[in-house]
Amino acid sequence: MELDKRIKDIGTIQTILRYDVNCIGCKGYFFDEFVDIKDLSRCCRYGELVNITTDCHENDLCFKAKLKSDTNFFRFFISEDDLKPVEKKYRAFTLAEWIDQHEIGEVIHYRDKDYKQEFCVMYSGYIIDEGEDIQDIRTIGRIMLINMGYLLQELFERYEICVNGEWQPFGVVEE
Repeated sequence: MELDKRIKDIGTIQTILRYDVNCIGCKGYFFDEFVDIKDLSRCCRYGELVNITTDCHENDLCFKAKLKSDTNFFRFFISEDDLKPVEKKYRAFTLAEWIDQHEIGEVIHYRDKDYKQEFCVMYSGYIIDEGEDIQDIRTIGRIMLINMGYLLQELFERYEICVNGEWQPFGVVEE
């Protein structure tokens, strides 16, 4: 069976046979059919666990959920705390995004992905070809780090940038 990539272990899914009352008040995903765990965000309901009722022998709908607009009962629950964090997807900066976020003269701390060689150099400007518009997202452009011109796509593919002390892809989070 295929599981959502965020599920660490099938044992973290709570059922009428295995549940944790300490999760009451936690947010998470609710569902009634195991096929729904292929994609939690699309197939399951997200809400807060408000109660666990195991004394009703007529059915196994034991997880009471407070959803956006109503309250409902479900067979299964997985706490958001038991999931792997959602991986952010990045793409290369556009020239306009780079210029908007960085000042000429700013020191850029970046490293090579393969060799982990680090660089701290000054952003010294950008280059655009005749007829290109900085605000046009199709403008390829290049940025100058000291006296070297780099395509933003090349920086995205080969390097990571340090932002607030954390290494991340040399780009922006894709929306």
